[in-house]
Amino acid sequence: MGTLGWTIYRPEGLVIVRGAGVFNLSFITSFRKTVRAEGPVGYCKLFDLSRADIQLSSDDLRAMVASIRFTSATTAGPIAIVVGRTPPPLLVEMAILLKHRIGDRRRLRIFTDEPDAREWLSFEGPTMGLSNELFRLPFETAVSDSLGC
Repeated sequence: MGTLGWTIYRPEGLVIVRGAGVFNLSFITSFRKTVRAEGPVGYCKLFDLSRADIQLSSDDLRAMVASIRFTSATTAGPIAIVVGRTPPPLLVEMAILLKHRIGDRRRLRIFTDEPDAREWLSFEGPTMGLSNELFRLPFETAVSDSLGC
């Protein structure tokens, strides 16, 4: 399997997570540490999980939800999860369960394709008053800061 990673686009106030790798508690913990350390907590986040292998136990999901809910919706940017047009049932169930458990504490929506997710994120905007130019980035970005490229 490939690698799941993320890229931070500072001028646009956007973080994109994508790739064909394992999405588990270890990955999300590493992602959250980077976001806190590098400052883009208020940025919009686009999680393209359409090719990811979701490996979350009930305890992992509970820990992930607690961590996400800990960050206030007034300081954290919106989250768009892209599951793809024909997603595996487990991916859809996990995304819906995550959204349900987070509740109104964070702006989170689930999408079948990236253009719709980007449109919603563009409307929602980052919480830090940054540029709202999410459509200027290419949909198929191959370079990922998390991979050291």
